[in-house]
Amino acid sequence: MAHIGSKIRAGFFATPERQGEYLAKLFVAEGNGIWFDPTCGEGKILHQLLNLIPKKNEESNILTYGVELDKGRAAIAEQELTKVVQSPIEAMVISNNSFPFVFLNPPYDDTMKVDNSKVERKEYIELHRNTKYLVGGGILAFVIPSYQFANPKIARHLATHYEECGIMSFSKEDYNDFRQCVFIGRKKKGKSKLFGKKEKKLYDFLLAMETEEFVQKYVTPIDIMIGHKFWTIPEGRPEVKTFYSRLRNKSDFSKGILSSKGFEIFKNRATTPTLTIGGDPVLPPNAGQLSLLLASGVINGELGNGDTYHLVQGQEIVETEKDSEEELLDNGTKKTTSTERTKRSVSIKAILPDGTIKKFV
Repeated sequence: MAHIGSKIRAGFFATPERQGEYLAKLFVAEGNGIWFDPTCGEGKILHQLLNLIPKKNEESNILTYGVELDKGRAAIAEQELTKVVQSPIEAMVISNNSFPFVFLNPPYDDTMKVDNSKVERKEYIELHRNTKYLVGGGILAFVIPSYQFANPKIARHLATHYEECGIMSFSKEDYNDFRQCVFIGRKKKGKSKLFGKKEKKLYDFLLAMETEEFVQKYVTPIDIMIGHKFWTIPEGRPEVKTFYSRLRNKSDFSKGILSSKGFEIFKNRATTPTLTIGGDPVLPPNAGQLSLLLASGVINGELGNGDTYHLVQGQEIVETEKDSEEELLDNGTKKTTSTERTKRSVSIKAILPDGTIKKFV
């Protein structure tokens, strides 16, 4: 994958716009419905397909739904699609048999191993999950690296659950970077899924895609397929009964919390009250209280008006006094005990209206 680093943004593979243009020419939409991209990224490919796929009825009302884990990409997708939920797809609750068209370009990775759980490929997990969301007769467009189609579970699932199948590689402009292929198939109707000669033939073909030589020789590029084959996307339901995430975003609750009475009580109890100095005291302060107020600096500044106008500054002076005491012991000797104590005094300076400075200690 020579230039794949330049094609990856924020850890996901966005389907190239050119491949979306080719893909759109392989479909025609019958009518209304909801189209779904379960790992939609920025939502651009599904939006592109909606605009480019021809409709038998131009008045068709087609909605586009997406799910995206990343917050930033989901925000962009909201501008492109009808409805987007920011959530891991694993946390979504979605009605089965809801969508006539699913575009699936899942993460290319292994699942995490937890305790003794078995490691699975995410491509298979999402294929299995999203087949359930597709209506019988609905169309799946499945985009993964070519060699992953040789995964026996993926090959078996596609061969068993889909008919009218086609497999194409990206056109040469992008294939060397991505090595991706597109599977298109129509989901079989009914619960019984036979695995006969036709299914076995498709299964064997997919397994052979493990080698690049086979892909280059037998898998048709998508731009060459145009005009030779197309798929009709059936009409679908006007709404999905269930489509939400089990995980709730904290922003869903913030407005209610901030406006609740309990939060207001909490703020009042947690906030340090502001001390306001001003007005007349309930009782006039005595000399000692006045000295403390002056010494602590609470009433520093301007006092009085006119002839009684003063500028006052109070200061507390802390000194240490030492004292000693002699004690005559029974054996005739003297014991001297030294003690220290802290002495606090108040120094007050005042500037009178005529400029005289007085100091009170």
